[in-house]
Amino acid sequence: MPKVYYVSSEGSDRNSGLDKNAPFKTIQKASDLTRPGDTVYVMNGTYKSTLSNSILNITNSGQPNAWITYKAYPGHKPKLESKGWTAIEVRGASYITIDGFTLVGNNDNVTLDYAISQKDNLNNPLTSGNGIGVVPLYQSDTIYPHHIVIRNNHVSKFGGGGIYTYSADYVTIENNTVHSNAWYAPYGNSGISNYQNWNFDRQPGYKMIIRGNTAYDNKNFIPFYQVGVITDGNGIIIDDSRNTQLNSELGQYYGRTLVENNIVYRNGGRGIHVFESDAVDIINNTTYQNSQTPNIQDGEITAINASNVQVYNNIIYAKTGLPANTISDASNVAYDYNLIFNEAQFTGLTLNNKFGQDPQFIDPSAGNFTLQAGSPAVNKGGGLTAGTDVRNVRRPQGASVDIGAIEIDDIQIPDNFTRQGSRQADILRGTVRADILEGKGGNDTLLGGAGNDLIVGGVGYDSLVGSRGNDTLVGGRGRDIFAFGYGHGQDVIQDFEDRQDQFDLPNNLRFDDLIIRQQRQDTLLKIDQRNFILLENTRSTQITETDFR
Repeated sequence: MPKVYYVSSEGSDRNSGLDKNAPFKTIQKASDLTRPGDTVYVMNGTYKSTLSNSILNITNSGQPNAWITYKAYPGHKPKLESKGWTAIEVRGASYITIDGFTLVGNNDNVTLDYAISQKDNLNNPLTSGNGIGVVPLYQSDTIYPHHIVIRNNHVSKFGGGGIYTYSADYVTIENNTVHSNAWYAPYGNSGISNYQNWNFDRQPGYKMIIRGNTAYDNKNFIPFYQVGVITDGNGIIIDDSRNTQLNSELGQYYGRTLVENNIVYRNGGRGIHVFESDAVDIINNTTYQNSQTPNIQDGEITAINASNVQVYNNIIYAKTGLPANTISDASNVAYDYNLIFNEAQFTGLTLNNKFGQDPQFIDPSAGNFTLQAGSPAVNKGGGLTAGTDVRNVRRPQGASVDIGAIEIDDIQIPDNFTRQGSRQADILRGTVRADILEGKGGNDTLLGGAGNDLIVGGVGYDSLVGSRGNDTLVGGRGRDIFAFGYGHGQDVIQDFEDRQDQFDLPNNLRFDDLIIRQQRQDTLLKIDQRNFILLENTRSTQITETDFR
């Protein structure tokens, strides 16, 4: 019969560990006793490592129908503090789940000056410790790890990597928060990394999965010792699945890798980096202002020395002055149905990608990447899509899948004002919030207010006034008039009908004051080099003085 072991920082390794009132003191004690099907519950407390030992070194394996699970006791939040090489290490084990731990590294005890002084010291765990590692066990025969799940953990402040795999297969890394790692090691670490995947078998389909994670503020301050410059600090990296580095003899990896529903922002390296790897699908992620390290200028989502990479339905919000992406020495790479904003450059075909439209996050400075009502990412996904979002909300909630990691209910937006008109001639006024105004039938007047509004005219001759904020205006059928508040955001018109709809310019502006530019399939109207109006699916040659009242 499978056993349940209990661990508490107030326990004793002389206890039985089989009762929550007689727990072990160390997680390692329980781990050493585990057999297939066992569960180790870890209760509240702080568990610390030594310089030479991990807090938890897992070598006992489960079986396909009897995994071994290490899990926070229900309602508890055990904390693992490590100054050693790796806080939790899976070494050659298989069929293992690690669930619900808070892991904290040694960054708070290290200064940058000290880390710089140790840049040539490859044997210092104080600067180079890692959070969770999955690695082989080297004996007379190498035992490779496989079938591992790492979920619901909070991993921060490790000088080395946050969560990493090396020579492993069938690993799922999901719903973890991974931040402020990779600062001080000379190894070129990142937040989440798959390195040199190994073939447990040659079955097709997804075998390595990174989904639902939040990765931010992972960066390198110390150069990679092999090249003498800073190279990494990525949010997520799929690295050398071709197994060409370090004289690897593993050969080409045959599985596919799925990177899905992750929120990746303000990392020093790229947001999601595919390097010397193949067969990777990057779907419904949100990346925001990565490549913060000055000498890393590759942008958000990359495919370098790679092939068979599919990048679909991602929000790609570039750091100012940097490209959205980099494709280099790569083949069979597709970017489609992505929303791309603030980029200095985009490499690839336009296809169904959307450009020049702010995704309208609620509060990215506070890490809130929920879409506001009227976001151009809502209901605009297509092609390869995720079945749920980062919160496990079913997709789609509206007419189509939303682009990015978070799916919103476009019918019921919390805390926002929603008003629908009748079939008569209505006047609908918004508030200072993000409003949804829908005129339905009739000749309506819709006034957005100060928020980022979605204004839908419906059938009839409607007047749509965006006012302040980044507004989305949909005139619907009929001759519509679009008016705007210049200087208070960029508005988007989704269905301009040439020779039928017209514009009202604010503040005594004239047609001659406009700069009209083609932006891929859309037309951008600018005033004084400031983006003013984006007309979706409209040619710039269609816009003439007769379109303005």
